[in-house]
Amino acid sequence: MKKTILLIAALLGAVAWTGCMKIEEELIEEKPEVVEEKATTYTVTILAERNDGPQTKGLEIGDGTEATTTLLKSVWKDGEEVKVYLGTDCIGTLTATPDGENAHLATLSGTVTTASIVANTTTLTLLTPRESWDYTGQVGTLLLTDDAANSIEKKYHYTMASPVLVTGASDDGAGHWTITTEDAHFTNQQSIYRLSFRYNDGVSKTAITTKSVTISSAGGHLIQSQAVDGSSLVEGSVSATLGTASADPFFVALRNGDETNEEVLTFTVVDGTGVTYRGTKTIPAEYKPNGTFVSVKNASLTERLDIPLSATTVDTVL
Repeated sequence: MKKTILLIAALLGAVAWTGCMKIEEELIEEKPEVVEEKATTYTVTILAERNDGPQTKGLEIGDGTEATTTLLKSVWKDGEEVKVYLGTDCIGTLTATPDGENAHLATLSGTVTTASIVANTTTLTLLTPRESWDYTGQVGTLLLTDDAANSIEKKYHYTMASPVLVTGASDDGAGHWTITTEDAHFTNQQSIYRLSFRYNDGVSKTAITTKSVTISSAGGHLIQSQAVDGSSLVEGSVSATLGTASADPFFVALRNGDETNEEVLTFTVVDGTGVTYRGTKTIPAEYKPNGTFVSVKNASLTERLDIPLSATTVDTVL
């Protein structure tokens, strides 16, 4: 009898163990498979447009010279680079081919790589001229022909098209993907200021041979840098240091977070001998929107620090 009871208990234990193993096997079999989205490279062709005026980029002289022009024309340059963003991620670079008859129009072409394209849902942001959105380090030059490395046209004149809807995504059957979008209309993201200065001592006005200028705003919303979505915003004064001190007009790109209210700008100017001048200029509200060409030639500065800046540094203080 005792042996029978032990045998039954053993059989029940085996059944229970087998049952547990079966349940575990079923759980393992039912565990969902983790599938990673695979990034796909898409060929992109986009028709892009810029127009003259406050909404868009203008870095070709419309009339006269840089010192006298009242118009900056908005045109595409051959080979100009355009960064493509999905959210805050840069997913590719396109290059511009201007229209042969109208340089306000261009075809942007290249590739982007992402795993998240959905036709008629996904929107892209297009930004020129570079991925880093930063207004620091300016040198006062306007055009590529003035300075191919550090001019406003090369580094500081940002234009953006957003949102640009993806209208189609297709595979040719051989693994080559193409996306199509609606046309992209680029808008100017900052104003261009043409500057030159005079010292006004209350009796006469004398041209200042400017070496550098630091510009600050009473409202405190001049932008030094930001991310493409407007985050990571750094506000503060913006400076330009000329390669050679000059009394001639020069140029600075300014993006203002306040595009509505009248603004008082303060200019702190250092001349070629190290003498510092300071003064203000009121910018009327109608000239505040980003995308405006603002000429502030021969602005009068009324404060002067007569002691030149020393070229000798002091490492210790007694």
